[in-house]
Amino acid sequence: MSVEVITSLQNPLIKQTIALREAGVRREKQFMLIDGVREIERACHAGVEIDKIFVCRPLWQRRPQQQLLALLKQSAKIIEVNQTVFEKMTFGQRLEGLLAIARMPHKALCDLKPKAQGLYVMVESLEKPGNLGAILRTCDAAGVDGLLIADVKTDLYNPNVIRASTGCVFTVPTAIADHQAILDFVKRYKIKTCGLFPQGHQEYTQADLTGPLAIILGSEDKGLSDFWHQHADTSIKIPMQGQVDSLNVSVCAAIVIYEALRQRSLDKSSLRI
Repeated sequence: MSVEVITSLQNPLIKQTIALREAGVRREKQFMLIDGVREIERACHAGVEIDKIFVCRPLWQRRPQQQLLALLKQSAKIIEVNQTVFEKMTFGQRLEGLLAIARMPHKALCDLKPKAQGLYVMVESLEKPGNLGAILRTCDAAGVDGLLIADVKTDLYNPNVIRASTGCVFTVPTAIADHQAILDFVKRYKIKTCGLFPQGHQEYTQADLTGPLAIILGSEDKGLSDFWHQHADTSIKIPMQGQVDSLNVSVCAAIVIYEALRQRSLDKSSLRI
């Protein structure tokens, strides 16, 4: 039996899908776009509800796309489109022939399950989707126990966040809350807070990053707010040897997260001796 292929950008469903590129529409509808095989797979494995899958067969590499469609065909509606329509709906140049519409998961502090020696990252007022996505990717790679987001400036489910995180936005335990709620959370579970400041009291390699810890990073432009200047338990800095006075926030996150992992691995080794 032949399958109808949507070829018109005026099709109502295509118009509705394109509208999901806008943050306001995503918030209103509570649906998001997931572009790419790897990203859709990670959403599926995380239990995200996939509503529709758009397929552009001229663009796909047969095996991974076919396996993913076989997984989704019982729960999601499969719709074929031509290349012109597909390119209009997607972001960027990495066209893989699959685009999903999925329900946005709810992210709240009450959903996080604190661990005895948990490592957390908190970001405040991030504006660039690429930075948030890169931090999520690092958090996943390092096995961080949770990402806390305060004063949201960029949509967590912006397609560029999903793409930059390689779908790790679905794998990293994440919560969005205000500053006071996050402070109450870390106090309740005795999680030490360590703020990264240009004029921090210690270099990051000299600070104790073991035990239950939340690494706190501020916005690309202004850094951490006065709230965390007042309430962070400790402050650290990354030394600058050249002319620049700061690094990209996602780079800072990676540096400090992996220093925390290094210290924790040494701490475990000493316990075995």
